[in-house]
Amino acid sequence: MTDNLYPFQLWEKLSYDVLRTLPHMILVLYAFRGHWRFGKKTMFTISFLVWVIEMTLDQLDYYILPRANMPAKNILEITIYILFIFVGLKEHIGKLMFTVLSLSNLGNIMVIGGKCLEGLLFPEYAPMRHHFTYTLCSLPFLAAELTLAYLLVFRDICTHVDPPDEHTGSETIGGFMWRFLWLVPAIFTLIWYQNVFSSGQLLLEYELNPLNTLYLLVITAGSLLIYRIIVQMAALYEKNTALLAENHSLSVQQLQYDSLNERLENMRRTRHDLHHHAALLKEIRDSGDISALDDLIAGYTKQNRLDQPLTCCENETVNVVLALYSETAYQNSIAFNVKANIPKDISIDKKDLAVLFGNILENAADACKEVENKRFIDLTAAYTELPNGSHCLWLNVKNSFDKVSRDDNGTFHSTKHAGDGIGISSVQSIADRYNGTCSFVPEEDVFAVSAILYG
Repeated sequence: MTDNLYPFQLWEKLSYDVLRTLPHMILVLYAFRGHWRFGKKTMFTISFLVWVIEMTLDQLDYYILPRANMPAKNILEITIYILFIFVGLKEHIGKLMFTVLSLSNLGNIMVIGGKCLEGLLFPEYAPMRHHFTYTLCSLPFLAAELTLAYLLVFRDICTHVDPPDEHTGSETIGGFMWRFLWLVPAIFTLIWYQNVFSSGQLLLEYELNPLNTLYLLVITAGSLLIYRIIVQMAALYEKNTALLAENHSLSVQQLQYDSLNERLENMRRTRHDLHHHAALLKEIRDSGDISALDDLIAGYTKQNRLDQPLTCCENETVNVVLALYSETAYQNSIAFNVKANIPKDISIDKKDLAVLFGNILENAADACKEVENKRFIDLTAAYTELPNGSHCLWLNVKNSFDKVSRDDNGTFHSTKHAGDGIGISSVQSIADRYNGTCSFVPEEDVFAVSAILYG
């Protein structure tokens, strides 16, 4: 009595299918709350439709498809869940693939473990595909799997509350890491399928063997441990990179504060010395020495930096950074030429703008300080609309330099500390986040940096 019909078999199969699919859908929706692409009503409607499709396919599989087509059915189910998650969630594609594959991998222990436990407790019903005892025996495996999956993996898989940026599909600074991390659960899934379908046993025989269940339990425990490490590693990287960007932003604010204090002090000195300058001007007028008047004006201008531009572009964040490094260039005799056409409101995040311009100009200023003659920084930037209606920010910076240090792979080394340059890696990370590109090209005595960000 293996697959013969018996009373309430359809009801029993439906109850098992609900138990197998619905809790995992709820887990995904809860873990990625705040990252839904649509409103609650639309998301619940999509979830219900996907669930109904899954239930329908399961019933068709039971009455039409033979058990030999189980791998094809599993692949079809995974494909449906991939579409559901990709359509409903606003996240990095790699993280979504990681979610689908890891849940598929972890959920298999309910399928195998439940049947094995049924074979031990209710051997007379175990040959039936979906007797209600199968559902009962699957419950402890499902409860353990969902609890561990949430606590070890999905509770921390979203490290930010805000939804991801629409231009990248990812909320995280280290989103590019997920391009490759999804391969780990993919490998575990392949190991599971290879072990099950290449064993030479019928699927029911495989499921009823306690040794096979024990083996898959060990594989599942190992995969959970690795998934936990992956999630923690990604979260730590994102946190550290975010702190780096925040620290750079704070340093820019500190520079701005110091610069304002310095200018206020100059104003106090100017006001205090104003009566001395008036007396000196009177003496020059009486003596008729015009050259002395030129010297006085030149000294006054140099002391108070009246020739330094206060506004370089409409964007406040970029303007602050440009003004600060204009001050740095002035103090170090660096010719600083700026052509920036960046509007007040653009889609690029303010912190990313500060880090992008700040790192590039900081590296340029440091390089110029090592040059004895002809120190210069030329910056050109603009925010333009593309033919398809989207926008891009492009930035070109050229500066004089003496020498650079890099390894055989072309990676530039920092001149301030051992190891790679953090500024360059930050610029590359920002360009990746906005689906852009960046380049760093030293040619003779000119170092050229280019970056394009789409948004």
